[in-house]
Amino acid sequence: MPRSRRLAALARLLSEQDFSSQEELARALARTGERVTQATLSRDLRSLGVGKRPHANGKATYELPAPATETLDHERRLLDLRAFVNEVKVAQNLIVVKTPPGHGHAVGRAIDLADLDHVVGSVAGDDTVLVVATDAAAARRVKRHLDGVAARENGAAK
Repeated sequence: MPRSRRLAALARLLSEQDFSSQEELARALARTGERVTQATLSRDLRSLGVGKRPHANGKATYELPAPATETLDHERRLLDLRAFVNEVKVAQNLIVVKTPPGHGHAVGRAIDLADLDHVVGSVAGDDTVLVVATDAAAARRVKRHLDGVAARENGAAK
């Protein structure tokens, strides 16, 4: 069996369910037709960057690392919010976010992907983002959050 196929099967299994031992993993791989020795499985886990982390149930389970692109994307979104939020104003349940020209879409995407509570959605233009919250109180909370994120980079709240 090709190593790449075995690694793909292993990654799929780890993303679908929790395993707390290499024996469990080896049995699950065998059920998919991928028989491995403990030494091979150990090398494969190391190759994939798999670590053992505490799980909610108290047992340590094997976990795939976050994809590098996902980590970089998260950092990029934080940078967009920190660097390009110039002003945040609230009008009822609406939040207007001003950005430098050309940065409205990136800030709007960062807001959307931040999955903020009570945000219905956003519409981004060249230098402005309109964020719709469920109510005025939620809009004020979103404003405080955005001001706080922007203040970390700029040294003071806006």
